[in-house]
Amino acid sequence: MSKKELLRSFSPGLDFKSSLLFLVVGVVIVGITLWNWHDDIRPRLINEAQANARVLAASHASAIEAQFQNLGASADFSLIHNSINEMLLISDPSTEENYYLGISLEVDYDVFPADYDTININVGNTGCQHCIVSENPIFIRRSGELAAILKVYANPIFYQRLAEDIVDDIALMLTGFILVLVLAWLSSNRLLHNLRERERKLVYEISERKIVEARLQQIAAYDQLTNLPNRYLLQSDFTRKLEETSRNDKMLATLFFDLDHFKEINDMYGHEAGDALLEEVAARIADVTRNYDLLARFGGDEFVMIMGNVENRADVIYVAEKIIASFKPLFDLPDAQVQVTTSIGISIFPEDGSDPSELLKNADLAMYRAKSEGRNCYQFFNAEMNLELQFSQWVETNLREALDQQRLELHYQPQLNLDSRRVSSCEALIRWPQESGQKVSPADFIRIAERSGLINDISLWVVNEACRQICEWREQGYRTVRVDINLSSKDFADKGVLYKFLQILRKYNLRPQDIGIEITENILLESTEQVIKALTVLHNAGVHVSIDDFGTGFSSLNYIKQLPLSGIKIDQSFVHEAPSNKDDLIIMQAITLVGHGFGLDVVAEGVETEWHESVCKGIGCNTIQGLHVSDALPADEFASSYLNQLQLIDTGGADQESQSDS
Repeated sequence: MSKKELLRSFSPGLDFKSSLLFLVVGVVIVGITLWNWHDDIRPRLINEAQANARVLAASHASAIEAQFQNLGASADFSLIHNSINEMLLISDPSTEENYYLGISLEVDYDVFPADYDTININVGNTGCQHCIVSENPIFIRRSGELAAILKVYANPIFYQRLAEDIVDDIALMLTGFILVLVLAWLSSNRLLHNLRERERKLVYEISERKIVEARLQQIAAYDQLTNLPNRYLLQSDFTRKLEETSRNDKMLATLFFDLDHFKEINDMYGHEAGDALLEEVAARIADVTRNYDLLARFGGDEFVMIMGNVENRADVIYVAEKIIASFKPLFDLPDAQVQVTTSIGISIFPEDGSDPSELLKNADLAMYRAKSEGRNCYQFFNAEMNLELQFSQWVETNLREALDQQRLELHYQPQLNLDSRRVSSCEALIRWPQESGQKVSPADFIRIAERSGLINDISLWVVNEACRQICEWREQGYRTVRVDINLSSKDFADKGVLYKFLQILRKYNLRPQDIGIEITENILLESTEQVIKALTVLHNAGVHVSIDDFGTGFSSLNYIKQLPLSGIKIDQSFVHEAPSNKDDLIIMQAITLVGHGFGLDVVAEGVETEWHESVCKGIGCNTIQGLHVSDALPADEFASSYLNQLQLIDTGGADQESQSDS
């Protein structure tokens, strides 16, 4: 029921009807009371008052009758006359009004022959119209003869007052009753009104709360941008679908996919365009999703589809290909049309896992394999990936422990300047020695560290360790050279990297010129304002900034022009084949020409033979690095082999000059 319907159900009409019925009942009761008073009670009261008046008159007549028993024919009626006058003197003490207005005595002349004027007595007002007239016969007891008739004219005010007093009491009672009735009606109506208002407010609050709860539930369970189930709802429905599939003894497929190069679209067109792209992607994928499958937004540009009750892998392949095909048409963004692809990783229950967490993790790993295979494709999880996953988990767990326990090492590979034939700098390369003697490639554990988020801690450790080692060499009397360290693109996502870097330099009292930074070409694609600003500050302070593995990624002259660089390093893949491969040689020449054109130092890495050195020198490289010069050495070996050698070559003022140069 909607909020309006709930409020409408509490209409004030019911209050009005109940109040009107209450008043009608009260009026009917009052009317019945008045009618009963007029037709029954009032006549009975008047009759009762009249009867009382007659009884009182009869009692006085009996007193006068007693005097008649002693009278003869020549009786003197003066005593009787006096008694009659005394009767008229009877009055109400409170008002001093007489009970009687008049009395008449009619004597039978046959019994008492006498003068008429003497015998017939009329006292007071005997002609009143409203008096209560009572005739009281008087007999002679010894003969039984009727001697006289005594008429008493009682004052009507007494029975009228009695009736009026009763009427007043009844009127007062009815007034009180009506007043109580009205007050009760007002109180009940007010109470009902308050109750209805409280009910309406309560209904309003309940309806508002239900709306808020529904909204919160919708927010908690659904993605607000695409209106797809979010990760929370995915977890609960995933478990239910697993149980259902397990009961039916069928397969369940987990498809984990994201958008290829989504960050570039965000950076190029803005986040609003990125949101519009995600909405359209969700709509397209929903169109190819079966009604009984679950499609959810996992986070960012990542989506998950759960296909339950799958008969065979062909059904999964068909859906995966439909998803990839749905990305072929251009996506209409607010200010542009873009082409986007997707990479899909697939894991199958029960082969690749038995719970949602394991299936999602394996599908995610398969997705990364699809990306490494060139993107815009799908990959099923397999045993090889499982071994890779186990290795990744082992590396992530033990690498963190090694970092905490200071079991990582830095080795230093010298860089030889071809003009001076001196080692003017070196590259710090991280090593992770194992107790078993087994070697773990830095390329492997650095890649895993970047994925797990541990790379930032490792980079800070490398910067700190390199600076500490420079100080230690100087304390040992060595004249140091510039040490180049590698920073990941993940490091520049941390806004505090610049502050932390300079803070470590100040901690060891080093100059920015003592440290160099090597960045990969991936940073060129992520050269946001934040990255450019950080590199500019470091470059202007004197830090040597160079691009590592140049020529293998997304090299762009525009990127080189924008970034504050000091040098570039030619990737070893070109150096190895350059003596025998004309194409690689041409690429090296082009890179060297571009580097010198921008005023950059050009370093060739991977120089392993004298022939390689000759080629590098011939095309104009400034510096070489590789096994032909030296492998990466531990700190003490590097110092004894190269820093000591510099001390032996340089003497006196040359030492001071070199010290200032370094």
